[in-house]
Amino acid sequence: MKIFVNVQAYSKILLHASKYPHKAINGVVLAEDCKQNDVLRIVDAVPLFHQCLGLAPMLEIALTQIDVYCQRKNLVIAGYYQANEHVNSNSPDNIAFKIAEKINDLCSQSLLIMVNNLKMDIECKNTALDIYCSNEGKWKKKDNWELIGGDISLSMTSQLIKCKTYQSLTDFDNHLDDISLDWLNTTINDVLKLTPS
Repeated sequence: MKIFVNVQAYSKILLHASKYPHKAINGVVLAEDCKQNDVLRIVDAVPLFHQCLGLAPMLEIALTQIDVYCQRKNLVIAGYYQANEHVNSNSPDNIAFKIAEKINDLCSQSLLIMVNNLKMDIECKNTALDIYCSNEGKWKKKDNWELIGGDISLSMTSQLIKCKTYQSLTDFDNHLDDISLDWLNTTINDVLKLTPS
């Protein structure tokens, strides 16, 4: 399977991790379609939590709202992402596996994405994501995925981090504290639409 990640999804994942560098964070990624066996296009990311990653009631509320949004936009929840709290911890933990398995039940070509803390830096010279695919019930790392726009997308992500755009990013924890906050991060999406997709 070929995996393509656009700049909107990639940047929002890294902005989420940049906003809470001292905490574990998680979210989901959205795709145009996960029924094609040969191609998966990740087009957006929705930041979920930075406090209690696996709190079931809050996760259920968030996923229900995201699913309603996806149905309106002809998208699917196609994967789960997480950044661990400790810089040297870059492997999926039990929470990551459990949530990724639930998503995989709905979209058999889904992904488990881990932010590689060791590759994250303000310059964004290299991609900082490790992507796993489910293969016969086991999550295996996939090295041949593509960031659409390549160096241009990395440069755009770097500029967003340098400009501290992450300060305006809203995850579901923020939204549940103040429901007027936009968990879709429409303002950031509008900025990112100016880059290749």
